[in-house]
Amino acid sequence: MNAEQKRAWLAVGSGIACAIGYLVLVPFVGPWAATAAFALFGLNGFAALIGRGEQVDERDKMIRRRAAHAGALASHLAFILGCMGTWFIAFAWMGRKEIPVHLLGTITVLCSVVVFGFVYSLAVLVLYGRHVEGENA
Repeated sequence: MNAEQKRAWLAVGSGIACAIGYLVLVPFVGPWAATAAFALFGLNGFAALIGRGEQVDERDKMIRRRAAHAGALASHLAFILGCMGTWFIAFAWMGRKEIPVHLLGTITVLCSVVVFGFVYSLAVLVLYGRHVEGENA
């Protein structure tokens, strides 16, 4: 397992921890305070310490580029769904005519960042898995 895969596993684990932490905290402290669970994604800051100085070849660069593209597309989709979902919940279910800006920003930006990191990491793991299978065949 190379360093990029180790970093990807760290991001997948912290992404899952964020989602579980948020869902566990919402009933106890409410949706605003539960966003503190997204701080667990900050564990990815330690990813820079994994595999420093490791050589990168063209295949690794191609995998990173494809994974970043997949993450960006998923992040954009999460941002759009976050905006429209927040609006739909506030307008249709709660009967409000306005959405607080801080609510919209918090939900959409945090979710987009976590979705980008999570999908990027999953794509890295899948793409490296495909290359390993192709080399062994």
